[in-house]
Amino acid sequence: MIEFLLSTFYFLIFCLIISKSSFFQDKTIPRNWVIGAFGLKVIIGVILTLIYSKYYTDRSTSDIFKYFDDSKILFDAFESNPTDFFKMMIGVDNYSEYFTTNYYQKMRFWTRNYEDELVSDTHIIIRFNALVQFFSFGHFNVHNVFMNFISFIGLTLLFKAFKTYLKEKERILFIVILLAPSTLFWGSGLLKEGIILLGFGLFLYSFFNFTTKFKLIYVLFGLLGFTLIIYTKLYLLVALFIPILGYSINSIFKLKHIFYGYVLSTIVFLLSINIMPLINPQLNFVNQIVGKQLAFSRFIASVETNSGFQIPELSNSFSLLKNIPNALLNTIIRPFLWECNSVFILMSFVENILVLAFIVMCILIRKKITKIQKNVFYFCLIFAFSLYIIIGLTTPVFGAIVRYKIPGLLLITISLLLILDIQKLKIKFPFISKIL
Repeated sequence: MIEFLLSTFYFLIFCLIISKSSFFQDKTIPRNWVIGAFGLKVIIGVILTLIYSKYYTDRSTSDIFKYFDDSKILFDAFESNPTDFFKMMIGVDNYSEYFTTNYYQKMRFWTRNYEDELVSDTHIIIRFNALVQFFSFGHFNVHNVFMNFISFIGLTLLFKAFKTYLKEKERILFIVILLAPSTLFWGSGLLKEGIILLGFGLFLYSFFNFTTKFKLIYVLFGLLGFTLIIYTKLYLLVALFIPILGYSINSIFKLKHIFYGYVLSTIVFLLSINIMPLINPQLNFVNQIVGKQLAFSRFIASVETNSGFQIPELSNSFSLLKNIPNALLNTIIRPFLWECNSVFILMSFVENILVLAFIVMCILIRKKITKIQKNVFYFCLIFAFSLYIIIGLTTPVFGAIVRYKIPGLLLITISLLLILDIQKLKIKFPFISKIL
């Protein structure tokens, strides 16, 4: 009962903030849509928690619970030794035998045997939960509400980042960003996806605004987003390298053909991944991809999963290039219907069909776009394919792929909206005019 009252209390506070803050308001989007979208996210978060509670009874292997449970150990340090608590929260002077013995050995996921990351992506979600413990008093669903609020901020930032390029399509953009099935489902639970969406939204909102007008706030937001991405999914920055550089080249030098900027940025990327290992062996891109695949293989060997499948083993640059088509097949087309052995995987299959159908529709009902829109179009598409290649090369689990590719799926959909002729769509389907 206390958990319900606390969760409701914070939910109403966040609803009040959303309804009163100018940040969440947009003249093209009804206010009840915004409040409704946040409310739906919280409801989906509760449903996801119930599903995990029923089907993943071992909390030590359940993503939605395991970091929450570890955060209690970190939070308890605030009462027993506040100095230790702040050192672990900030990440300063907190790696020693003392901390390992007193805290990290008691946590299951502060360190992982199969981990092969330059930066651990478990620390940030544990720290987030430890911070929310001050407000939740240990009640899980309060954390759910807080996570939904920060992911909602991230999705709102994404909407604001792209709405300038999608005049008269703001409502469909809102629907696509806030209500895309995998984003709504996986981005509404107490998972790292909520923090990833916040970091991704902050970074892209700052980047697109910074390229048109310099403001200190964009620099600060961009750095915060950059930091969150580093500590959640570092490979997102790798996937962003070519589109960020290509978009910047086109914006600065006003190239006649937009595509040239992205060709040049690709050349710079290829040169960079060959030069960086000479500076620091840990920055060897090929070794990182090979290591990440190996780490995931170790993971599925140690944890039972019903959505795993075989992918070609990587060893060198040639093996990476050779397996790119297979990587794209795994992320864009698969799972096939006969591979759907759970409701979650079936949802991924259905979403893939819907996306492919949307691609066909947008190609058939397309229009010419401006030079600026074309720059954004290439940005979104190149990022999505770069991300899909990295995921497809390293991830042999459908359940993980559907979560990891959420940022790419969002930008693929936005790129399609850019070429969609909304007026033709309304003529063909008159009922859409009442909604959009």
